[in-house]
Amino acid sequence: MASSLSLPQTTISDILSRLPVKSLTRFKSVSKDWAYLTSTPAFVSDHLRRSSSDPSLIVRCYNTQSGFDSVILLITDPTKNFACRHLAVPLDEPLPLFPKIVGSIGGLVCLDVSPCYASDFVLWNPGTKQFKHLPFPLIASTRSNPIWLVFVGFGFDSFNNDYKLVRIVSFKRNDGLPFVRAEVYSWKEGVWKELEDTVCFDSAIICGGQDGVVVVDGSLNWVAIGLQRYADRKVVISFDMRREVFKTIPLPALTRIGNVKVMSYMGLLAIAVYPLVFAANGNNMNRFEFSVLSDCEDGRKHWTNVVLAENFSKSLVPMGTWRDRELMIKQMCDRDNHPKLFLYDPIDERTKRLPIDCVDLYLQCYSHVESLVSVDGRN
Repeated sequence: MASSLSLPQTTISDILSRLPVKSLTRFKSVSKDWAYLTSTPAFVSDHLRRSSSDPSLIVRCYNTQSGFDSVILLITDPTKNFACRHLAVPLDEPLPLFPKIVGSIGGLVCLDVSPCYASDFVLWNPGTKQFKHLPFPLIASTRSNPIWLVFVGFGFDSFNNDYKLVRIVSFKRNDGLPFVRAEVYSWKEGVWKELEDTVCFDSAIICGGQDGVVVVDGSLNWVAIGLQRYADRKVVISFDMRREVFKTIPLPALTRIGNVKVMSYMGLLAIAVYPLVFAANGNNMNRFEFSVLSDCEDGRKHWTNVVLAENFSKSLVPMGTWRDRELMIKQMCDRDNHPKLFLYDPIDERTKRLPIDCVDLYLQCYSHVESLVSVDGRN
């Protein structure tokens, strides 16, 4: 290969790994050698490592929780040369509702395309335009045992080099308390399996919407309302994707009086606490707090406050983080203005407004990178 290309293979690989997916896709039809090289697991991993340092934003905008009048946007270079384009979801059949984003990681976007109960999923790579319908989950609703609530999360298990989709299904018992079953889909194996360890759900109920989950250091995390020994407080339900077990993480006392969004920040689990509706008369929480779970000198983990904003005139709603460092925040509107979406960097305290026209709609925001990762699990 080196003689035919006039350069060592390592040099060719290094050059190609810096190119965008669109260019690499074109080059595959030019050279069989390049087509083979860019399809190897080593090259796919190297290309993903490089592209991960320059993520974009993928945003789903929709008018109502039902998903009508939706659009998916890809925003490249949000803080400098802002560019925004619509992404067409390449499904082979019409859907009753617009797809919901479960998560975006490693260049793969997981979509929920079911009308209810999060029961039909697609893996999609917007860069290569590949998509794949996943097998239907194992846990289903029946007339005698109907599903009550479903929560899902999509993440990457780096130890096993596997992308995993987790589905947590709640049923109501006769006493009104939930009974939970959970299952996980493996991208590598291409199958669902039911999880045995769901003990932590005896002491907590997951709350929040479709975007209420975050990937942090190989774990999926949801905010939950505590039961029994955690009664009258909120906790985080965390799923270890390598060991495939759940655990409970207590949250600070402030979370009892405010809304909580679980987030990721600099590789650490983080939470934003904020008011649902701003109340000028002071009857509601009028502050925005952002804290991270970090290691302390005593060897234990503690919640450390990073951002505190008080007495603001408009409600601030956290949407997520970009580059795992800058907070995406939606500033709610008043009578004279439309909502605004901006990025805030807690380190240098810089704020950058994102010129998106549809921030008056509901939003799901995720960091997204280009990659050659196959939806079929071959890499």
